[in-house]
Amino acid sequence: MLVYLHLAALGLYGLSAALALAPFAGFPVASRRWTLWVAGVGAGIHTVGVAQLSLVGTGPALSVLAWCLVLLQIGSELLLRAAAVALFTAPLAGGLVGLALLLGLAPGAQPSAGRNMWFILHVTLSVLGLALLALAFISAALYLLQFRELKAKRFGQVFQLFPPLERLDRLNHVALVAGFPALTVGVLLAVGYAVRYAGGMHVDPAQLVWGSFTWGVLGWTVWVRVARHWAGRRAAFASIVGFAAVVLVYVALKLAQPGTERFL
Repeated sequence: MLVYLHLAALGLYGLSAALALAPFAGFPVASRRWTLWVAGVGAGIHTVGVAQLSLVGTGPALSVLAWCLVLLQIGSELLLRAAAVALFTAPLAGGLVGLALLLGLAPGAQPSAGRNMWFILHVTLSVLGLALLALAFISAALYLLQFRELKAKRFGQVFQLFPPLERLDRLNHVALVAGFPALTVGVLLAVGYAVRYAGGMHVDPAQLVWGSFTWGVLGWTVWVRVARHWAGRRAAFASIVGFAAVVLVYVALKLAQPGTERFL
C-alpha cells in the first residue's frame, strides 16, 4: 500500500509539472482550479503515505521533503498567487518521490515509545527547513529569470505567467524567515535526542557537519535579508549561492560516506 500511494502521488506530481510547463510548449494555460486540484489531490494521497513511513533512512526523508515542497507550492499559490513555483517544485517533488521509491521507503524501524515523537518532530522540522530553503532558491531563480527578461524587454511567456518581481522577492523573504526557526528547532531536537537517549553526543560526523553547515548557511541568508536589508537581485543571488553550497556539501559527504540507512 505504501508503494502504491507514492506511485499515485508521483503520477499526480508529474501531471502537475506538465500543467506548469505546458504554456512554454505552446499549449493553453491550465486554469488555476485544475492546477490546485491536481497538486492538492497528489499531496493528500502523499499525506496518507507519509503517515505510514518509518522516517528512518534517506528514502523516507526524501519522501517527506517532496511532500513539504508540494504543500509549500500550494500555499504559495493560494496566499501569494505564485503559481510559477510549480515549474520547479512539481518536477523536483516528482523526482524526489521516484528516488525515494528506488532507495526504499521502510529501511528500519521507528524509535520506540517516548523517543518516537521526539524523532518525528526532529525529522519533520529539519526537512521543512530544507524545503523552505529550496523554496527560497526557487523564488530567487524565478526573480532573476524574470528580471533578465524585463531588462531585455522580452514580454513573452515569462512576463505573462510569472508573478511580479515584488511578489517573488516577498516569497523569498518569507521562505527564509520561516525556514530558519524550523531548521533551528530541528537541529536542537537532534542534539537533545542524542543527549537524552544515546548516552551522550554520539552524533554521526557527516550528519553533524551537514546539519551545522546548512543551519549556518540559512542563518547567513536570513541575516543579510533582515539585518543587512538585502532585497531584489542581491537577496536572490544570496539564496541561490546558499542553496547550491548546501547541495554541494551534501553530495560531497554522501560520496565520502555512502549509505541509505541514515537521514543523510
